[in-house]
Amino acid sequence: MRRNQVMKSHGLALRSAGEGPLLLLLHGLGSSSLDWQAQIEHFSHGYRVVALDLRGHGQSRQEGPFDVPTLAADVARWLEEQPGPAWVVGLSLGAMVALELALQLPGKVSGLVLVNGFSEFLLETPKEQERYAMRLKWLRWFGMRPLAWWLGRELFPGPELARVRRTFRLRFVQSNRKKTYKALLGALPGWSVRARLGAIRQPVAIISTSHDYLPLAKRVEQFAALPNATVHTPQGHHAWPAEDPSRFNDLLQRILESH
Repeated sequence: MRRNQVMKSHGLALRSAGEGPLLLLLHGLGSSSLDWQAQIEHFSHGYRVVALDLRGHGQSRQEGPFDVPTLAADVARWLEEQPGPAWVVGLSLGAMVALELALQLPGKVSGLVLVNGFSEFLLETPKEQERYAMRLKWLRWFGMRPLAWWLGRELFPGPELARVRRTFRLRFVQSNRKKTYKALLGALPGWSVRARLGAIRQPVAIISTSHDYLPLAKRVEQFAALPNATVHTPQGHHAWPAEDPSRFNDLLQRILESH
C-alpha cells in the first residue's frame, strides 16, 4: 500500500489496504483519514481496512449540510455497496457518525468501537459550554492557524507529544476551510441518539480515556441504554489513537478478537 494513495466513491475520499473482514475507521472533527495510517498498516494483515474522509473533511465533498445524520448517510451509501458488514471504529465525531450508521444501516454493521464518543451533544454543563465557546472564539477572532495551535495544545499536551502536536497542527491548517469547519462545528449542538441506543444490538466497545473532555461517569451515563456494551479506560487524552498508536492497536486487536 502506498501511504498517501487516495480513492473516491460517492464523493468520499478513502484510503484502503488489506483483505478480509471490513474494518472501517472514522476520524474526528477537523481531521482526516491520514490520522489512521498506523491502524491501516497494522490491521491490513488480517482485515480490509478503510479510512474515510467524512463530508467537509480532507479530500471529500465540501458542500453541506454538515449535520451528523447527513455525514452518516454518506457513509451508509458507500457501505451498502460493500460485500459484507463492517466493524466500525469512530473517534469523537467519528463515533457519533458510527452510532448513526448503526441505526441507519444495522445489517451492515458487525460492531462498534467508540473512542471518546458521545450519544448526545447538548452542552448541558457550564464546562461543556465554555469549551465549545472557546473553540468558536479562537475560530472567529484568530482564524484556522491559531485555532490549530490552541487545539494542538489541548489534544496533545506535554513535551513528549511535541512531534504528534506539530503533525496535527500542520494537517489541520492544510485540510480545513474556515467556513466549512465553522458549519461542521455549528451543526453539533442538539444532536442526540441517546433515546434510540436500545435498538443497537451489536457489540459496542466504549473507550473512555483518563484525560478526556467527558468524565467517565458521564460517558457511562450517556451509553447506559446500550444492551451489549463494554467499557475500556486506558490512560490518555482525547485523540488517543494518534497519541499512542501501539497501545490503541493492542486494545483494538483484543476487542476484535473477543468477538
